[in-house]
Amino acid sequence: MSFGLPKISKALWGAAALVVLLGGAITAKVALSDDATGYPAASVAPLPTDQAALIARGKYLTLAADCMPCHTGPNHAPFSGGLVMATPFGGLASPNITADKDTGIGNWTDQDFWNALHYGTSPGRSYLVFPKFLYPAMPYTSYTKLSYQDAMAIKAYLFSLTPVKVAETPSTMMFPFNQRPVLLGWRILFFRSGPMKMDSSWNDQIKNGAYLTEALGHCGECHTPRNILSGLINDESLAGAPIDSYFAPNISSDKTYGVGGWSQDDLVAYLYAGGNAKRGSAYGPMGEVVQYSMSQIPKSDVQDMALYLQTIVPPRSTPPSAGTPEALAAAKANGAKVYAANCAACHQATGTGLMTLIPGLAGNGSVTAEQPYNVIGAVLNGLGPWNHGPAMPSFATSLSDTDISDVTNYVRTMWGNDGTADATPADVKRLRDIAVVPPMSSASADEFGCPHISTAGTATSLANPGGGLMGMFDGATPETLPNRTRAMVSALKASDATMSSITITNYLVAAYCPVVANQSGLSHDQKQAALDNFIAGAQGLINAPAQVAKAN
Repeated sequence: MSFGLPKISKALWGAAALVVLLGGAITAKVALSDDATGYPAASVAPLPTDQAALIARGKYLTLAADCMPCHTGPNHAPFSGGLVMATPFGGLASPNITADKDTGIGNWTDQDFWNALHYGTSPGRSYLVFPKFLYPAMPYTSYTKLSYQDAMAIKAYLFSLTPVKVAETPSTMMFPFNQRPVLLGWRILFFRSGPMKMDSSWNDQIKNGAYLTEALGHCGECHTPRNILSGLINDESLAGAPIDSYFAPNISSDKTYGVGGWSQDDLVAYLYAGGNAKRGSAYGPMGEVVQYSMSQIPKSDVQDMALYLQTIVPPRSTPPSAGTPEALAAAKANGAKVYAANCAACHQATGTGLMTLIPGLAGNGSVTAEQPYNVIGAVLNGLGPWNHGPAMPSFATSLSDTDISDVTNYVRTMWGNDGTADATPADVKRLRDIAVVPPMSSASADEFGCPHISTAGTATSLANPGGGLMGMFDGATPETLPNRTRAMVSALKASDATMSSITITNYLVAAYCPVVANQSGLSHDQKQAALDNFIAGAQGLINAPAQVAKAN
């Protein structure tokens, strides 16, 4: 998420400062007086006196709230933090929420924990007078709707886990956004603590679905659009919004653009089982939600969420943005060729996919969402296996920005899909910066004009020679570069004795170009000179007889 510093009046700042000074004195009273009347009975029932039952309740709630993925970084134990979330203002690392007293939350009181979930503050002060505000990347704007009893059950579960002592992963937020008091203005404008309002006419299933969707599942944090200051636009709740290199689609009750027109079985299959061949699979950030949260709670809970989304959430009409005739023509021409060469073998010429193994693209709401980012993100990032089928590889290195935008527009407008041809090469270039792609397919390499490598070769790419040759120069040093060049030339000549010197040169450029393009501190001219010098130095090896090259 990104957060700005809003401009507010001196009077408002003064009033806010007074609230801050008094906040510590009134927090406890406010916390215990919040009215959660009408909540699901299990959420407001007295806390179990049996510790095992309390911990079991807390584990269920923690799974439903999907806490572990965000609080588990690479090579970290579960819940020990260390995941760095990219923001426009730098990296924000998630904290350790195990009960370690030195590096975790082991010293937190019940009130401290409640304040974090309900008010978005952690123990301590910033600059003596300001509470230590949490960044809204921690979805306390949704967790504030949790009942006090459930917050305490979550704490009991976290404190039952083995404490993990781990060094804090540093955040790299830029000044002034690394100063927590700057969040005060944002909170005044966009954050209101307190329970959600339950309609007295709702039955128990709808109340449970609402609580899971709005509070624990915090679905709105990803699926609700944000304004220029990253505040949630409540009038467009669950209407869909960009997230990372994807687009969290409209999940309102709208029957055309939301999930109101889905059967409940299809929606439950998507949320609980990761999708089906008809509606597609959950992938990217949503795939993680299904894997670590939705599939781990009772299916009846997911059915309640589907009921709430399809019958109570107001419909939001979000037709795709208008495309252009030129983009549609390119989709039918180049996009069709790219699809036939790279996609049809798995997704089929008719976009139906392979039943039980590869989801279809025809009629897939994620494909036809308001924005084209889901298709672009999947092509750039690749996708993990679905339902024990094969993984989808990344095509970031093999397809150009134009190829990806054209094939995106093709699948959004084919087979009766009601998306529009609105993806552009600029969209792809922008998403390359935040997608998880190999170094040779980075935006820097693409901007520098490095060749692309595809499985079979296209009008804008070379055919992949295989054998990992395209990664030959990754991590090369001036000392190792000559030997690696010899090895690659030898491998190319061995694979095809008739390969021309020009073709060998093209492959060397394709492999070495990204290494040069991703070097920091060099101008475009300096990078071009380095690449030219490399090509000139390699000519002797390229033109040498094959046996000489092998001997070296």
